[in-house]
Amino acid sequence: MKKLLIVAVALLGLTSLVGCAPRMLGPMARAAFIGGAVVAGAAVAAHRAHFHHHNCGCPRHYNDGRWVYYYEGSYEYWDPNAGVWYRY
Repeated sequence: MKKLLIVAVALLGLTSLVGCAPRMLGPMARAAFIGGAVVAGAAVAAHRAHFHHHNCGCPRHYNDGRWVYYYEGSYEYWDPNAGVWYRY
């Protein structure tokens, strides 16, 4: 998610440097914003679509009464009472 934010900020920064045609700044900034929102939405949807199980391939260990999985540089565990995945 941090990489996505960096890309979005870079795109907005590049669109602000259009000095030869300032009238294009509005449409280009809008396009960059909408494109960033679409990419961010797709990244969140792809991450939420994953799930873990005993043979999903992610490294895991048992901690405090639950399985903790290593995924994309952080650890995740499922809380059945809240019905959500927690990352740390």
